[in-house]
Parts: sequence; structure tokens; C-alpha cells
Amino acid sequence: MFTRRLFLVSALELALTVPASAGIFFKSKAKPAPAQRVPELIAIVKTDADDGKRTAAAEELRQYDPKAFPEIVPVLLDVAQRDAKPEVRAEAVQSLGKLRPVSQEVGMVLEQLMANDTSNKVRWQARTSLWQYQLSGYRSAKTDGPTVGTPTSKEPPLADSHTPPAPPGPAVIQPPRLSPVPAVPAPKARPTPARPTDGGPILNPS
Repeated sequence: MFTRRLFLVSALELALTVPASAGIFFKSKAKPAPAQRVPELIAIVKTDADDGKRTAAAEELRQYDPKAFPEIVPVLLDVAQRDAKPEVRAEAVQSLGKLRPVSQEVGMVLEQLMANDTSNKVRWQARTSLWQYQLSGYRSAKTDGPTVGTPTSKEPPLADSHTPPAPPGPAVIQPPRLSPVPAVPAPKARPTPARPTDGGPILNPS
């Protein structure tokens, strides 16, 4: 009987202490303020020796507003072009493609990376991010061809103001030129012999 009571008391004490200890061990960390977290991420993505941490920092930076933290875009542009690891560059490119508002400088860097980066992964990510960027309103500054989603129109060339074209008029048909026909001399008339009226012989007038 005594043993049974002791067991029940121990079980009750355990039930009362477990929630308190659970709150101590499983208490969630408070999310740091953006004013504190953004400088930490910038320092990591620029200087940390672990490329995995730099990649994670480049990914997390796109969660913050570049209007409130204008240093985010320049840092990601530098990382996208200069980091030694393709994974870090590709993650920075993806973050640049997701940040808004659209920036002409970001669009130009995406075009350069799509054409010139040594990594297939970075070039593919730059192409994808550039396509999304164009859907959001970016227009390329290049003049050698149209960009995706940009309507094109051709206008007729302007006429030269110094030599205005003559107005069209009715066609004039020139008559053919005829060569002169040489004159043909008239035939000489032959003398007509006289006919006798009395039935006599015809006399030779000579």
C-alpha cells in the first residue's frame, strides 16, 4: 500500500514538472530585427570562408526590402560577379532577380552573366532571372535586337528635306520619228497619135 502511494506521488510530481522543463528546452529563439540581421548577412556573404554559409546568406538577403536596406543590391551584384564559387554566384543571381523594384543596373548585370559567366549553372540562372525581370518591366538598353516581351515597330525613313520629290504627273507619249521618204520622179507623158476622122490612112506627123 505504501509502495502504491509512493508511485502515485512520484507520477504526479513528474507530470507537474515536465511542462516546465519542456518550455525551458524547447523555447524558440526570437527572430532578430532586420536592422541587426541584414548587416550580419552582408558580412557573411562577403567574407565568410564557408561557401555554404555565403550561399545561405545570399538566399536570405532576398527576404528583406532593398528600399529599407539599399546596400543589399550592390553587395549581391558584387557577389554575383566576383565570388569564386558558382553556387554562391547563382544564389546571388536568383536573389537579384527576385528583388523589386526593377533596376536597370541589375538587368544589365544579368545579361552579362548570361552571356559570359564560366559556369553553366550561373548562366542558366541568369537567363531564368532575366526572363522574370523582363516580365516585371525591365527593358534592355541594347540596340542590336528586341528583348523578350518588348513590342517592336518600324517607321518609314524620313525624306530628305533638301531634295523634295517631284509630284507625279501624267505620262507624256512621244510620237515616233519617221525617216524622210525620197521623192519619186513623175513618168514622162508619151504623145498620143492622132486618129483620122475620114477613114484615111494615118499620117506620120514626122
